[in-house]
Amino acid sequence: MNAQIMNMALVMGSMQITNRLDLEDTKTKQIILGCYVTAQLLVLAISYIIQRRILSKKDTTVLKYMDQPKPMSGEQPKLITTTNMTYDLEQNAQAQKQALIGLGLMVFLHFQFGVIRPLVVQSILPVKNALQSKFAQVHLFGKPAEGDLRRPWKADNPFAALTGANEEQSEAAEKAAIKKAEKAESKAGKSESKKDL
Repeated sequence: MNAQIMNMALVMGSMQITNRLDLEDTKTKQIILGCYVTAQLLVLAISYIIQRRILSKKDTTVLKYMDQPKPMSGEQPKLITTTNMTYDLEQNAQAQKQALIGLGLMVFLHFQFGVIRPLVVQSILPVKNALQSKFAQVHLFGKPAEGDLRRPWKADNPFAALTGANEEQSEAAEKAAIKKAEKAESKAGKSESKKDL
């Protein structure tokens, strides 16, 4: 099942559950808040475990990919050369940052405005997303980094089927772009070394 459809089903299901709860009851609010805090601690624990496993593997395999600039920035894609370990640590740190931003936002909304309903959804989705992330699949569940789990990890595109985007075509285009960028870098390096002479 598509991850976005699953997320929508979880959101709708949790909304139905919250409609049946007495959200004015202090004990119910405490239980929901406790579930939310537990879920966020679980997400951070998962992230920490993944980080420890990445560091213990010390995978120094070279990884080259084209870093796509932000839309509308006008920048050109850059060739990134790194290692699997560094890449995985960056991806995990980005997930930790997103989890902490979400936690801060929900804490603000809850204590400033008394928002309780989103805490139910946010008790489920972050844990599900943390366990289904590509780096969790590789480092937590030990799946091989091939196919959809092959680095660099791209965000799932819900419109890929509609646009006819083919994974093999995009992979071939990525390889061609990497070769082109490497040639441009080597030419730039040679011309700089001639200037130094």
